Amino acid sequence: MYVPRRFVGLASGENDDDCDANLEDIRRDAESAAFLRRSDNNVRIQEAARDYTFKAMKLIVADNENCLDRDIVLHWARTTHKRNRGLLSLPFSLAFFLIYSFCSSQHEDVANVYQVESGLRVALGKSVEHIKTLEDTWAWLNGTLFPVVFSQTDDAGRDIEDKNRWSRILSFNNVQGPLFLEQERSIKELCTDSTGIASDAYCFPDDSVDTASFGKNLVQLDENGTLNVVARITPPQATDYVFNTTQVTLENRTDLYNQPFHVVQENTGRRLRWIRPEYSDKLSGGEMSSGIKKSGVFRAVFPPNVRYPLIQERFNYMWENGWLDTQTKHISVRVLMLNDEFSRPRLQSYKLTLSNSRAGDIFAKLTLDTIFLESYSSMIGMAADGLFCLMLLVITIFEFAGVVSSLREGAFLKKVFTGWFVLEWAIIGVGWGVMLGYQYIAMLTGTVTTDMAEVTAARQQDYPAEFNTLGVDLHNSAGSVAYISAWHRLVVALYHLLLMFRFFVAFRAQPRLGVVINTLEACLIDIIHFFVILLPTFLAYAYAGIFVFGRRIEEFSNIRASIGLCFKIMTESEFDWPYLSEEHVLTSMIWAWTFMLFLSLVMLNLVLAIVLEVYSEQRKMAGKSESVMGTMVSCYTVARNYKRWVSTAVIIDRLTNMPRMISLEALLKEFPSMPDKQVKLLLAETQLLAANIHAGPEHMQHTMRMAMAMKVSMDEVTERIEMLDEGSEKVKVTGGPMWLAELSKELSAHNYGMLSLQWRLQQINWSWQAMEIAHGKAVPLGLSSGKGALPPTKSQEPAW
Repeated sequence: MYVPRRFVGLASGENDDDCDANLEDIRRDAESAAFLRRSDNNVRIQEAARDYTFKAMKLIVADNENCLDRDIVLHWARTTHKRNRGLLSLPFSLAFFLIYSFCSSQHEDVANVYQVESGLRVALGKSVEHIKTLEDTWAWLNGTLFPVVFSQTDDAGRDIEDKNRWSRILSFNNVQGPLFLEQERSIKELCTDSTGIASDAYCFPDDSVDTASFGKNLVQLDENGTLNVVARITPPQATDYVFNTTQVTLENRTDLYNQPFHVVQENTGRRLRWIRPEYSDKLSGGEMSSGIKKSGVFRAVFPPNVRYPLIQERFNYMWENGWLDTQTKHISVRVLMLNDEFSRPRLQSYKLTLSNSRAGDIFAKLTLDTIFLESYSSMIGMAADGLFCLMLLVITIFEFAGVVSSLREGAFLKKVFTGWFVLEWAIIGVGWGVMLGYQYIAMLTGTVTTDMAEVTAARQQDYPAEFNTLGVDLHNSAGSVAYISAWHRLVVALYHLLLMFRFFVAFRAQPRLGVVINTLEACLIDIIHFFVILLPTFLAYAYAGIFVFGRRIEEFSNIRASIGLCFKIMTESEFDWPYLSEEHVLTSMIWAWTFMLFLSLVMLNLVLAIVLEVYSEQRKMAGKSESVMGTMVSCYTVARNYKRWVSTAVIIDRLTNMPRMISLEALLKEFPSMPDKQVKLLLAETQLLAANIHAGPEHMQHTMRMAMAMKVSMDEVTERIEMLDEGSEKVKVTGGPMWLAELSKELSAHNYGMLSLQWRLQQINWSWQAMEIAHGKAVPLGLSSGKGALPPTKSQEPAW
């Protein structure tokens, strides 16, 4: 039986004092050897020995500049090939993003739109926040809005005789078509409830629509064509209109004054003219009678070519006859203005909606939209659109070719569920949708231009307001364009965010930037699980805030506003404590303090902890990766030596046929044209990659396992040598002493492994000596750094 050399001295009686301890060691070693030599462990031990012996050889090769591991070189070549493709896509992605941003900025012209709309918001929205009652509404319309819209004097206060210069808001915005003053009404009915308590009171259901005519003491003409009551309706005068005064009668003017008290009956429009009336009733928005649609809207039309005293007279007539009352639900004011002072003519759509709350308050909403009457201000914008479409077409063709290739290979389903495939086709689909949306808006704008030309011609001819109905088509077509443009503008904005994810994919090609992207990707699952806990907690506080503060604070009056304010408090960690604690200080204190503790202090810091932990792990895995400046230098080096530079695809193709361990001479022989800079780069990158692969907290476990595998293999080799020396080993010889060659290979492999293990142990010895120099030889060495750490025993002291 083979006996290790450290037990030889025991047979001769040496070290008698330590005999008992050594005999115990012999017993344990014998039991371990017996366990390891069991038949069911032999195969597993031999496989582990071969595996970790090869790992030892790879460690030695990693420190040898003249020997390369083929797998590591292939890994480096594939990674570099993928990275080069990503680096090549980065300039294209950047150019694609910049061109799209330039195109959208040319179409939207946000800077000039802000200049125009900001002034109009101030002029046409002045003091609107002070409107609280229907009386305030009427006073604001009569005293603030109408004088601005129907301005008929110059800056010095002199009357302007030219009607084409009337109704200019802020001097440069010319009103196009009439002003629409509209309202929707609720039905007045007796209240109904299960108890009958309020059965003698009147209610105005907000979801009801009243289309019945109304009005108090409306003026009517008798059989002789005179007014039947005393009312102030000025008969048509010769100075009212320039060309058409003789056509207007008192009956026409009376009908115009009474028109707002009757529901609007509009034709269903050109697109619905072939629909039968019995089917048109099914459309939303009203009923049909003889092809006329009842919209439920009461409308007063104020053309800009009417003198302001007549406008004010008609306006007062509506107020005196109760045009606004408790049945009024919504009041809307619509005005269209043309501004031709910039590079492209634009139509400003103004809409103010005043909602009459059944609690007795008025809520206002002001909306301004810009409709560009021309698609491009210059050929630069058109060329930018063409270039963007060309780049989008290249991406479409490239991805379509990839789909065809995957279909031929039978890997289409596998490719469909990849993130890159979904992202690219989303970019393609939304990109073409954006460009088609611009074309569709341009087509609708042509209808607006046609309707506006008719309105302008009627104004130049001073067409009487009593007969003019052309403004309805203009407002309808402009409203459609404004509505579609608003949604299209949202898609244009979100497309920028979609292109941002393409940058993330391209940034991953750079190692240092890839650390950030990998961090976001790795922590995504943890953050999703975190939000599963955060969401019900956040919603609970949002709903609790509604019941605690919603009766007196507008920001907590509904769930959407409450969520917005809670999110603001959570992210900013600031709130108005005196405002919250005006009532029920104790309840407010419980809500505010627990909210800040759980959400602001705990939850948000947990998110930061998740991200920082994942980032530190990713940074450690990346090791000494290449910086952005290093990548730029590498690209410059490749560009300078592009004629002799061997592509990574060629390296991958040739390395697959080379042996596992490659010497530097063999590599240069396989690639004779490879420049010296590429050779140095390959050696440096592979050594760095090998160091990163073999580094980490699991490296010590690999070292111990390699030592164990080498011990078992050396025992087996020694036993075979002794059996050969004794002549008890039977060797099959076929064609020569093959056992000697196999034995030589095993000894060489173990020699390499033992050298690596010796180097690792020497490093530990140096670290131990450095620790003794720094802290002294009496420093306690326990299993932990906390209290209660045990001092090292004799068996734990290093044997070297």
